[in-house]
Amino acid sequence: MRQAAQDSMLFSRISLQGNAPTARGFKDMLLEYYSHTEYRPSRAQIEKDRFVFFGLLPCRQWMAIPAGILIQFCYGSVYAWSIFNAPINRLLTNNSDQGGAEITFYIALGVLGFTGALFGPWIECSHPQKSGMVGLVIFFSGHLTAALALQVRMISLLYFGYGFVAGVGLGIGYVSTIDAVSKWWPKARGTAAGCAVMGFGGGSLAFSAINEELLENVSLPVTFLVLGSINLIIMFTCIQFICPPPPGHNLDGIPMVDETDLPHLKRPGAGAGADGGSKGGSELAGTGIDKNPRYLAILGSERPIIYISLAEALRSRDFWLLYMSFLANIVFCLVILSNLPKIINRLFGMGSRDPQEPPLPAYLAVSIEGGFNMAGRVLVGLLSDIVGRKTTFLVILLTQVGVLVCMPFVIQSENFWGFMTLVWTATVCYGGGFGMIPAFIADMFGINNTSSCHGVILTAWSLASICGGLAFTGVINHYIDNGSMPYETKMYTVNFVWMLILVIVGFVCCLFVRSSIRDRLFPAPPDQVLRLRVFGRVFRVLYS
Repeated sequence: MRQAAQDSMLFSRISLQGNAPTARGFKDMLLEYYSHTEYRPSRAQIEKDRFVFFGLLPCRQWMAIPAGILIQFCYGSVYAWSIFNAPINRLLTNNSDQGGAEITFYIALGVLGFTGALFGPWIECSHPQKSGMVGLVIFFSGHLTAALALQVRMISLLYFGYGFVAGVGLGIGYVSTIDAVSKWWPKARGTAAGCAVMGFGGGSLAFSAINEELLENVSLPVTFLVLGSINLIIMFTCIQFICPPPPGHNLDGIPMVDETDLPHLKRPGAGAGADGGSKGGSELAGTGIDKNPRYLAILGSERPIIYISLAEALRSRDFWLLYMSFLANIVFCLVILSNLPKIINRLFGMGSRDPQEPPLPAYLAVSIEGGFNMAGRVLVGLLSDIVGRKTTFLVILLTQVGVLVCMPFVIQSENFWGFMTLVWTATVCYGGGFGMIPAFIADMFGINNTSSCHGVILTAWSLASICGGLAFTGVINHYIDNGSMPYETKMYTVNFVWMLILVIVGFVCCLFVRSSIRDRLFPAPPDQVLRLRVFGRVFRVLYS
């Protein structure tokens, strides 16, 4: 808080020095914006938040979860986009394999992540109903624009409408809903966030069938009008049940560390003993922590939470290591989600070497994948509350390594159910990463930075959807342009190899994340080169 006040004073001085805007002035404006990440309601607003649904019902803690699930359920309809690829391509080009409809999905998720990063501080400082309504209106506008684009058959307008406009609404609504729900449950953030995010995965499960039904009965433009209207009604109703917890709710029973109030941490001096500690043998001696019972109690607690500024969080190497781990976790399934019907058709269906109907219709496969996505978000979040965030993240990354190692052999053997089993296994890990990451961020960087850090880390979602999707499509097109048949497995194997390398890199990055507050607060001995905590055990590399 003191640093934020100093930054504000500095910004005021600089802004008065001249009329012409400068690069330094813009930097300070940016610093000012990202320095305020705390919602401060008035006394009247706190009193108003005691009631929900237009002031008719008393607010209860449990209400946030079903409301959040249904809101995310509507936003998760974007995951069923692959159902639209072939019909839109046929409408625009008379060829279901050409037209670029799948790029709309990549744009929407790309814009989602960067929107979360841009609006994160504003979301954190705003009432969740306010930010939720803004996201809802923009998301609905994206559906209207998409309907117009399909009516006039303009692919660029579709990219702008559903890709950009709806993507902005997704980014604002996704972050604001999940963070509002998780703040109600400070002792079970993984489970609470997982339940909320479960709705996003469930959107694919339900909307795949809804989209198929609409496409059989109405035109494409009308389909988007109906979908937008369904989302508008459900989300508007559920937002009325979303409100922030009362002040102090997140502090109840949870120890907090204000890093701006910590004593200066330094390595033990020349008087340190051979064991790397002080003369008294304590690793904390000489740091000031050993003389402060408050910090000793914090470090000895089961799951302490640190309070740091947003700037410190974003400068932390732990944040960017976690960023790389999250990016690696989501690439494979994100690409598969948008291309699953096409992959099934080419490898196991009418477009395969031996044309036949696939054992499972593509839309059902997408729906079932949505179910595993939904289950992963809850179960992995719950597991992370029990065994720890880092341990859980390492497990899901290691599972994806196994999936990607097996995948080339399975598709070469044309084993449809083996392929789907691997995809669904990876989907559980994919959903689990999304379910756990808000709680992971809150534990490591403080509840006041959750929305902002969550928004920034969702840019990994953007990079994975844009770069990963384009890389996957680029490899496929390269082989097809050079004479390969769409059903040949070599092009898919190449894609699985670069994804495997990325997941291994993410696993290594996760090993180096200092998720434990003890690891981040305890000073290192003079002879320590490296310290890792893996599955709860600490490993140190020392030099003699």
